[in-house]
Amino acid sequence: MEWIWAGVAIVGGFIVGMVVSAIVRRIFSQRKGRTAQLAPAAASLSFSLILVIGLLVALGFVQPNSLSKLRDDTIDYLPRALSALIVVILGGVVGTIASTAARESIGRSMGRLGTQVPTLLKTLITGFAVILAASQLGIDTTIINIVVAAAVFCLALSFAMIVGIGSRPVATEISSGRALRRLVSVGDAVQLDSVTGVVVAMHQTAVEVRDDNGMTTMVPNSDLTNAGFQITRAPAKESGIDS
Repeated sequence: MEWIWAGVAIVGGFIVGMVVSAIVRRIFSQRKGRTAQLAPAAASLSFSLILVIGLLVALGFVQPNSLSKLRDDTIDYLPRALSALIVVILGGVVGTIASTAARESIGRSMGRLGTQVPTLLKTLITGFAVILAASQLGIDTTIINIVVAAAVFCLALSFAMIVGIGSRPVATEISSGRALRRLVSVGDAVQLDSVTGVVVAMHQTAVEVRDDNGMTTMVPNSDLTNAGFQITRAPAKESGIDS
């Protein structure tokens, strides 16, 4: 008899879950924006919850004592679950802060790669938090730790090489600019193979030159230092041209 009631509970949970799932899906679908996009997830969650309730009721019919044991095990396991949840939440917060800081510091200087590095950093930190949370739950994460450590080492090495190689041209332009400031001043006329005009501004990595037609060209510092160019000193009254 108990098995009959258990079957009724399982079938009833399945049917009720399907009905509630359809209702939830319809309610969310009638909303606008992101709420409508959550309709499938909300429907699946409601169906799963009701089905689990049906399974627990069926278990109560078949083995009433198991529910008491399940309750005690859940109470004993709850502190670990809360600790794991706290670790995941803190990992998400730290990952967001770190990705924001990385985006502000390197996002503009590294172009497209600068937009991918913050996301990768946040993913790595969140992944570490998930591993720590799994260890809090008593799951053996030894193999996962080894794999993740190897992956992080490879990514860190690759990132260091990318940053080193990517920053070399910038360092070259900056050092060339320091040398040019001893030779060229704002208001001087310079003549290269491709550009002729008056220097209107000197930036860290480039010199801004304006030709006779009013066109402004940014000439990299290294182009001036590596190629021959002519300089016509500005008269004293014109040496203060505003950039």
